[in-house]
Amino acid sequence: MTLLKVEENKKIRRNATDLLDAGLHLLAENSIQQLTIDALCKQLDVTKGSFYHHFKGRDDYLERMLEHWVEEWTIGSMQNASAGSVSAAERFDAIVDKSNDLPHGPETSIRAWAQIDPLARSYLEKVDSTRMNYLYEIFNEVSGDHDRALLLSRISYSLFVGTRMVAPAILGEERDNIIKLMKNELYGMPDAKKD
Repeated sequence: MTLLKVEENKKIRRNATDLLDAGLHLLAENSIQQLTIDALCKQLDVTKGSFYHHFKGRDDYLERMLEHWVEEWTIGSMQNASAGSVSAAERFDAIVDKSNDLPHGPETSIRAWAQIDPLARSYLEKVDSTRMNYLYEIFNEVSGDHDRALLLSRISYSLFVGTRMVAPAILGEERDNIIKLMKNELYGMPDAKKD
């Protein structure tokens, strides 16, 4: 009986990835100023010792969190979207679905943070560039026209960012209808998935 009680009081071990994801999720509702070591440890019910086991301090944590956002939430989503998709239209649909699955709050906070911090701005520029290049490849395959593909990638990405940044955000069926209209009327893509 005593052994069971000790096990119940034991804290769950968290790895660095858990802490990085938790920070991004905390940004969904909070500003970067509110993302403190205390808030993070409280959110995951870990000690500061656990935090410092993985990170040198808040600055190290924030930079690694931005790297995680680039590598896992952005590039990882693109790789997952491309994995089972053959045509450009299928890759487009897959990346739209992956993007819609991610919470938009963290990105809104990172965009606000990038306005005042050169480090955050450099990571945001990398994410924006990476995403637009991914879209460019899709549109270039569809149109075969470099200039058109470049413009379409910027239009499509601006639509993605814009639907998340307006207040209230454009979500759900309304967002899906906008994307479908743009895909059919402007992008010239066939429907890869059935509604």
